[in-house]
Amino acid sequence: MKREIEIISDLIAVSASIAPKSGGESFINIYLLDDAEREILAEEMFQLSDTLNEELYSKYGKIIEEEAQAVLLVGLKGHPPLGIDCQACGFKDCQEFESEGTEDIFEGPNCAYRLLDMGMALGSALKTAGAHGVKTSLMIKAGLAAKNIGLSTARLCMAVPIMLDEERPYC
Repeated sequence: MKREIEIISDLIAVSASIAPKSGGESFINIYLLDDAEREILAEEMFQLSDTLNEELYSKYGKIIEEEAQAVLLVGLKGHPPLGIDCQACGFKDCQEFESEGTEDIFEGPNCAYRLLDMGMALGSALKTAGAHGVKTSLMIKAGLAAKNIGLSTARLCMAVPIMLDEERPYC
């Protein structure tokens, strides 16, 4: 089944990468973890659970370690605003957006349309996973952990664990 999961994971990654892009330009970062990186991510989740005294990190770390056959990271790279002065980012125009910035774990500001692009990439990934009989979820905390240890350099990152769905076998 390992080869089948690799193929399906690649299809999920491709689906995310070809999602619509505002202005025809992509700032989406797609990265499929290898087995060693998946273990490192799970270990970071357990450590964060202890450090932050937050049980969800441990719960999701256990899913990544014991249930997921693969993990896809989908992130939003640094980007300029779309240039339409929509104010959805909270600034009066795109020029003001470009002059601001933070160094928090989630860097920003982020253009609302670029965030929508990331959402469409995640939706495409989940759609493809479902079509191939694997189950997935979106893990914000695993995305945070991936950024924390440098597995993702994106401004914002979500993890998508990929697991065989025994209720709906694909073969």
